[in-house]
Amino acid sequence: MKPYFKLTFILLMIGLTGCCNEELIDSYLLPEFEKSLIPYNDYHDLIYINETGQNIKASTQPRIINLERDYRGPESCEYWEYETISNFINFTESGFLIRLGVGTFNDLTAFGLEYVIPNSDNSENEYFDELINPTNEQVVDINLYGFEFKNVYVFKNNFLNENSKIELILYSSEGKGVELISYIDGKFLKLK
Repeated sequence: MKPYFKLTFILLMIGLTGCCNEELIDSYLLPEFEKSLIPYNDYHDLIYINETGQNIKASTQPRIINLERDYRGPESCEYWEYETISNFINFTESGFLIRLGVGTFNDLTAFGLEYVIPNSDNSENEYFDELINPTNEQVVDINLYGFEFKNVYVFKNNFLNENSKIELILYSSEGKGVELISYIDGKFLKLK
């Protein structure tokens, strides 16, 4: 029985010495300003009005904050960590949601939105240009559909095609979230 014990011990030592200690190269965490871009820390019901004055209900869940790891290579134990925040606004009655995401890596922050049809093959999803390193200098005041919007980021759908539904989304820089969804056909949803 002793030879098996020695062989097992030798194989175990070889296996353990082949493992390495993980080493953090750098950590990229989101500053408070970027974290505040996705304001939903709890369950919220939001009310939007459409072009005919009808109330449309939407809901959110608490945002998800992740600390991700990116390894230098498949056999490396060195890694970077970076922070991401995600959430969505679910327009259940209308059959879509707006996915929100903020992430940082190599001192760059990307903030993006997507129009998503749940349980679809993703062919109906629409993507909007991301904001890189969002700041207050990128916010604008704009008048659309007779409403004045102050301090908003404008997310344009720059990938328009014959199947596109949304032209642009106005997003509050002051913690209100999506303030306006503007459809290509002239319809809209505005946060009350």
